[in-house]
Amino acid sequence: MRRIPLLLLLTALLGLATPVAEAADAGPDRAAKPAPRALFFGDSYFVGGGCSPDRTADMAWLAGSELGYRPVVRGAGGTGFVQANPEYDVPAYLAQIADGALDVRNPRLVVIQGGSNDLAQPVAQVRKNARKVLKIARSKYPQALLVVVGPMDTYGGYSDSIPIRNALKAVSKGMHVPFVDAMKWTAGRDDLLCSDYVHPTYEGHVYLGHLLAKALAKRGA
Repeated sequence: MRRIPLLLLLTALLGLATPVAEAADAGPDRAAKPAPRALFFGDSYFVGGGCSPDRTADMAWLAGSELGYRPVVRGAGGTGFVQANPEYDVPAYLAQIADGALDVRNPRLVVIQGGSNDLAQPVAQVRKNARKVLKIARSKYPQALLVVVGPMDTYGGYSDSIPIRNALKAVSKGMHVPFVDAMKWTAGRDDLLCSDYVHPTYEGHVYLGHLLAKALAKRGA
């Protein structure tokens, strides 16, 4: 008479799954866990503008995707920590946030970018509003990695951008938030810019998205 292996006999008696069945259950039929979300909030360098209006092909989206996140990109062109965009009736950052711009379910990474449109605004007010924005973001998502990306300056010269960059960097340091200095990322690379010499082309966004991904990775993203 054929002898039944003890393991199989016990499995049958106790109603347990066999090791083979357990391995099969852990295989590709089991739904993959979705990637974590990353929230990117900023101006047209993140949401798109000029000759590159598609936010799903711009630097923020590309950086998030490269890092393995599900990117969510919010914000509005022409706006900043103080600056509104009256042409399109879009308020500055704090009012956008009050309207729900940062409302995303459980992001693991939150990136706040801006300052490029605040160059004509009082630096003290930029500093004050930036601190408020970061406090709101940290309060909403205390478990997320919060990162600030400073202004980009595609014109060069940098005399107007430096005070804004320094103010945002100081606020970030004071709140222990990692800061990314993107001011000179397009220096000497007019080939990456649209004909307005303000917004990157889609090819430029590929280049900038990779720079942003590397900078965020160095800060723990």
